[in-house]
Amino acid sequence: MSKTHFDWGEALHQTVVKSLTTSFGLDFLLVNDQQGGDVNTIHNVRQGVYATDAERARYQQREAYDSHHYHSHENYIAINRAGKRQHDAGTLTDTYTGKHFAANDKKNLDHIIAAHEIHNDPGRILAERDGADLANDASNLTFTSESLNKAKKAKPMAAFIRDLQQQYQTTTREIDVLRAKPALNDQEQKLLKKLENKAAADFERMQEADQRARDTYNDAVNVSYYGSSKFAKSVASAAALNGFKMGTRQMLGLILAETWFEFRERIPLIFDVHRHAFNAGYFLSDMADALRAVWHRVSAKFRTFLTAFKDGALGGLLSSVTTTLFNLFFTTQKMMVRLIREMWNSLVQAFKVMVFNPDGLSPGQLAKAVSKLIAAGVAVAAGVVINEALAGVFAFPFGPELAAFCGALATGMLTLVMNYYLEHGALMQKLWAFLDGFKDKFQKALEYYQQVNAELDRYLLELTALEFATDAPALTAFSQHLSAVNSEIQRGLLLQAEVERREIALPFEAGNGQSVRNWLSSL
Repeated sequence: MSKTHFDWGEALHQTVVKSLTTSFGLDFLLVNDQQGGDVNTIHNVRQGVYATDAERARYQQREAYDSHHYHSHENYIAINRAGKRQHDAGTLTDTYTGKHFAANDKKNLDHIIAAHEIHNDPGRILAERDGADLANDASNLTFTSESLNKAKKAKPMAAFIRDLQQQYQTTTREIDVLRAKPALNDQEQKLLKKLENKAAADFERMQEADQRARDTYNDAVNVSYYGSSKFAKSVASAAALNGFKMGTRQMLGLILAETWFEFRERIPLIFDVHRHAFNAGYFLSDMADALRAVWHRVSAKFRTFLTAFKDGALGGLLSSVTTTLFNLFFTTQKMMVRLIREMWNSLVQAFKVMVFNPDGLSPGQLAKAVSKLIAAGVAVAAGVVINEALAGVFAFPFGPELAAFCGALATGMLTLVMNYYLEHGALMQKLWAFLDGFKDKFQKALEYYQQVNAELDRYLLELTALEFATDAPALTAFSQHLSAVNSEIQRGLLLQAEVERREIALPFEAGNGQSVRNWLSSL
């Protein structure tokens, strides 16, 4: 068997061209990656990151906060009345201090998560939930002293606790000063009570109350939005659109690449023909022939382009869903969105080969094919990183185009190096051979006959290269005679006679079946 020759230049050229016409060439026309992906999530909108202008505008045009609306809610009034009865019975407890209210203590019903914060929460507005209903849920209402409630105002609990901690030493000193006085007037007594309530605040109880309220609140908002048809439609439409764009990008990219490959072969020939004696008519005719050749080449690979579209569409769909899932928990940057998209494109192809094995590859060859596809995805990801980094540096005319070319070149070189190592590396050869040891007897038999067939093809090519010492009429007569023979035995005798007449040296003894089998076994 002859050793495979690896054409580095041609392989690099094809890889770079395909990268330029897909990942780095058509993205700016077909795909618009943005921070946070294409679907609004509660996490993102709370960070000020919106996927659509419509949702951003809806938040900006929200109603102004109305304190009376929130504090006149039926649930707020009902819980306040129940608290008054408990206070009268002496069983009401201050949630923020853990102490029972005395008969003359002033209490307030506090929104643990401030009503103002809930009203202006982008997540609530995205989920289209009523702010007053959420703010006045029983899990968000609790009783505390009037002094703590007024000191808290609309602050988040974490900020309020920080303020109390920072003021604690000052508060205790003021308490000591007031207690040291022999007598206090009414104003000083009220101030002392207020300071004592602030000093009695139990930060751990306050944090626990806030955590419980926020967990319940966030669960309600999350369930409302992520379980809604609004979110489902957004995910479905974004995935379908991204899938269509990715499929179109892959298909158009391959068509452009094949068009270039055909022109690359024909343009030098056309140039050689016309550089000495240019004739416009002949030149246009040659160009028309080149265009027809492009059309035939593209038409012949229609199924390949269709497969590329389907694979690209599936990769785009999965990348959109994956990006949305990530953005439920953290905001993806623009480059990460692109990386997810490019990696899924390679993973889909690798998964197809690994699961369906359309070419019936042996375990070792299958592992090699899958590894090459994954390596191509890694190379594209590296090219994307380089492209994004250089795009920020090349701040001059045609800088983005140069950055795209550098990214494609890096992708091509990395793909080339990794593929060469996977194909020819000593360690990888051992690994593929080890995995091939697990193939069944049918695969071994198939590979054996494939090798035999390849050797026969090579031998026939050598035979066709021989120059037969005969004229055309004699060769035609021999061909007709051979076609007229009805049995394999007669055909064999005729061929044997012709071989002996022409003194052709065969690697086996003609007419000897054992000799033929021995020759086939030696291949």
